[in-house]
Amino acid sequence: MPIEFKELSYVYDEGMPFAHHALNKIDLAIEEGIVTAIVGKTGSGKSTMIEHLNALLLPSEGSLKILDHTIIAKEKNTNLKALRQKVGLVFQFSEYQLFEETIIKDVSFGPKNFGASEEEAVLKAKEALKLVGLDESYYERSPLNLSGGQKRRVAIAGILAMDPSIIVLDEPTAGLDPKGASEMMSIFKTLNKDYQKTIILVTHDNELVYDFADEVVLLDGGEVKAKLKCEDFFSDQTLIDTYKIVLPKIVALRNMLKEKGFKGLDEVRDIEELVERVVDFE
Repeated sequence: MPIEFKELSYVYDEGMPFAHHALNKIDLAIEEGIVTAIVGKTGSGKSTMIEHLNALLLPSEGSLKILDHTIIAKEKNTNLKALRQKVGLVFQFSEYQLFEETIIKDVSFGPKNFGASEEEAVLKAKEALKLVGLDESYYERSPLNLSGGQKRRVAIAGILAMDPSIIVLDEPTAGLDPKGASEMMSIFKTLNKDYQKTIILVTHDNELVYDFADEVVLLDGGEVKAKLKCEDFFSDQTLIDTYKIVLPKIVALRNMLKEKGFKGLDEVRDIEELVERVVDFE
């Protein structure tokens, strides 16, 4: 397993009167090479969890293994810079982190910070920009003069230029229109399928989860309440009722059609195919 939480807890303002237990004895293994969605209501601990993945936060208790790095609470943890190169964290509205005068300088900053030469960093930046669909005509432009979607692509290219093994996405489509959101997620789908990147997706959007995730982890009150294959997650009526999970539209429609007597729809994940099945149903 590339990521393994063992009895991990995190307390904000530990030892203070208003200390808050954000994560409580998390035991969780996240598999390599798949897309794992982390879901849960606001305040469930999602953001706190992912900030442990590249050591922005360190555990108050327990331990965390990420690839070949192990972080143990209360112990001195070394070589965190190497870990941060392997785990790319794409924050919500990551485009606000752009700061250089040109796009090529902004995207090459990360590789240079991790020891690449100027020539190597620029080459990595160009490859990353190509992956997110931005050609050489963008290199010398100011990142501040781009559209919101283009800024998001530049910020993501800055992460990809460091060639992380694990990419962590915090609400990656926030603020984007449907077309921009679809294009953004297609980039990450390509990185997962064609480049074998492990993707961890944090989102409130269950449509996104259903379309892209292989597995789903449900957090509530700082604890893991479920870890299931995506289809199994949205089929678990007990979970749905207990945690008030909003079903993706196609799942809700399938369920409604099954109640009306339609059969053989469980594996259908595309609206157009679902319509064809219903039309042809005898």
